[in-house]
Amino acid sequence: MKDPEQNDPLRPLEEEIRRFEKDSIVSLTFPPELEQRHLRETGPSRARMLLVQGLLSLLAYDFFIVGDYFMAPQHMARAMTVRFGVVTPIVLLVAMLVKSKRSHTVRELATSFLCVIGSLSILYLHYDLSPMATAEAQTGLILVLLVANCLLRIDLAFAAATSFLIVAMDTMSLYVDTQMLTSQKMVSGGMLMWVAILTLTANYTLTRERRFSYLLQLRGRLQRGLLANANAELLALSSTDRLTGLPNRRAYDLRLGELWELAADSKQSISAVMVDVDHFKRLNDTHGHPYGDRVLQRIAQLLQQALRAEDDFVARFGGEEFVVLLPSCEPEIAIKVAERIRTLVQVAGSPALQRDGAAPQDVWATVSCGVATMRPTHKLEPSRLIADADAAMYRAKQEGRNRVCVAPVPGASGSRLAVFPKRIQSA
Repeated sequence: MKDPEQNDPLRPLEEEIRRFEKDSIVSLTFPPELEQRHLRETGPSRARMLLVQGLLSLLAYDFFIVGDYFMAPQHMARAMTVRFGVVTPIVLLVAMLVKSKRSHTVRELATSFLCVIGSLSILYLHYDLSPMATAEAQTGLILVLLVANCLLRIDLAFAAATSFLIVAMDTMSLYVDTQMLTSQKMVSGGMLMWVAILTLTANYTLTRERRFSYLLQLRGRLQRGLLANANAELLALSSTDRLTGLPNRRAYDLRLGELWELAADSKQSISAVMVDVDHFKRLNDTHGHPYGDRVLQRIAQLLQQALRAEDDFVARFGGEEFVVLLPSCEPEIAIKVAERIRTLVQVAGSPALQRDGAAPQDVWATVSCGVATMRPTHKLEPSRLIADADAAMYRAKQEGRNRVCVAPVPGASGSRLAVFPKRIQSA
């Protein structure tokens, strides 16, 4: 037997939440299916965030042209070429790539590439100018690490690779630099290395919190969805007749009110057909209640076949009685629907007996139908329509059953009660 928990969509999610709740260091990667969902759902917002924050970082990078002027005015042409002629166009081109390509790998790799290019340009512009210029280069690299690992929050694997490259390039630059003392180089390089470690730690913490928050939000969405589905199933069960599968009296009451209001607003007619199975007690007594249930199920199917349009509605009214609601329906059309119902039941409303060697059926299932049509207003009660159809149905029974009786249309000149057919047709 299968474990029902295996089909629980929340189970793997709960396991991930418990894993992230631990105090120990955990892998930030979800199981494959959940990881793909996370990337798919967060990808667009992540791309927009990188685009906006990347452009702001570019503005800050270009603003440091002012520092280049005061640090080495004789090299302004070189600084402007690097900042505005090389780095800025590259950043803008990569930004367009990030915006058009929603691939997670491409997005994170492109962001890491820009951070490395920015760091390389800083080292190039400040290389071997003066001890102060070399110190400012270290400050610039620290800002790049803060932007990459804390502001842009590049994924941890890309952030670690980016930080390693920046520290490696700085180490090589300090090694060949002739302006700073060895002790100053060790202090500057060590500080950058510690900043890289601390910002990577912050990156891990921020990414973990972001992913944990996603798990909690996803659980909330799934729980709300499951609850909505459960409520919908309960509502469907509470609105469905178990025997026939048709809407029950509760669903009928709601639908009648809706159709009545719509008809009143649109000033259109609405018709109702009350359908009652003839001699149902005798049919039960003759062939048994299980057979009577099968008759009701068969008639329910035939009623659905007799409907004209999608908006037509049929429900089990109670016992052996059914009701059909026909919106935007004039009396002539309602009569045709009712007559179609009567004919279908007379021809096909009696399932075959299951008893072996049974004698021919001496009771055939037929129905009496009462039709009523009204033009609703907000002042009239819909119960009047049903009362007229019910009265017409009882008149059909008085006239001999297996027939359709039409109630007079209120306010219509020359309207009178009509019965079809005039004589009972033998089965």
